[in-house]
Amino acid sequence: MKSPDKHNKIIRAATKVFAKKGFFNARISDIAKEAKVADGTIYLYFNNKFDILISVFEQEIGKLIDQVKTLIDQEENPQKMLEIFINRHLAEMKKNKNLAEVIQIELRQTNKIIRDYRNNNFSEYVNIISTIIKKGQE
Repeated sequence: MKSPDKHNKIIRAATKVFAKKGFFNARISDIAKEAKVADGTIYLYFNNKFDILISVFEQEIGKLIDQVKTLIDQEENPQKMLEIFINRHLAEMKKNKNLAEVIQIELRQTNKIIRDYRNNNFSEYVNIISTIIKKGQE
């Protein structure tokens, strides 16, 4: 039976391993070791390493989207909305340096893979910025 705690533990471990070694140099066994689970356990939750990377983006960016939306929905001024967005993003990246590194490096290096995947949360994240900018232009 799948455990949400174990899933999150694997995501956190993968984020740390990807930040340290990079996506292409990281191995499933590295992630399993960091998460303190057997290699086979990883495959109960994820199909492959790419699936883990996508899950990192979906889960972590999803949390950030929820936080940002809650704050900017209460604001009318586009400039303040953009400030809120930027401050929330930077605060989250400062709090989770491994995630910041994975986002900055892996979005560039695995750009084609990520682009092909069309990650819904990542697209929504970019759409928030676009919406704020459009409001500011009106």
